[in-house]
Amino acid sequence: MAAKAGSRAALRSGSASVDTAVYLSTSADEPGFVSREHAERVVTQWGEDRPGQATQVEEMERKQGEVETGGSAQVIRHEIPDRRMVHHTHALFLAGLERLNVGRPARWSTWALDFESDLYTDLPVRWHNSRRPRQGIEAHVRGTDEDAVSAA
Repeated sequence: MAAKAGSRAALRSGSASVDTAVYLSTSADEPGFVSREHAERVVTQWGEDRPGQATQVEEMERKQGEVETGGSAQVIRHEIPDRRMVHHTHALFLAGLERLNVGRPARWSTWALDFESDLYTDLPVRWHNSRRPRQGIEAHVRGTDEDAVSAA
């Protein structure tokens, strides 16, 4: 299958010069890094936090990297992303507040980097509730304070 124009596979085939390079991890949807050392540090940390999820650093020309990361040089990072242990609680309640078993742990904790918007927060606790028609109420709580997340 041919690589789509603008995709990482297509961009990897181009040559990259050190002066205009941007460094990307192949692990997640994350911005590029100006510094190879920063990209390597994130890749190393990613592997420690998520065993079995191999990743590596790839280098590409900055102009191509800007296209890959949304067309803006502002999303190419000059620093290491913030990393936090984030605690999660998820529940689905039926009418009458009966808790439904959704087939996954009700509580878990994971390291999260600030570009992982579905996992990361720097707040002690935050929550989101939503009503599901004919299914009840879904609650998701996450935060950096394990006790506050449990209490919520």
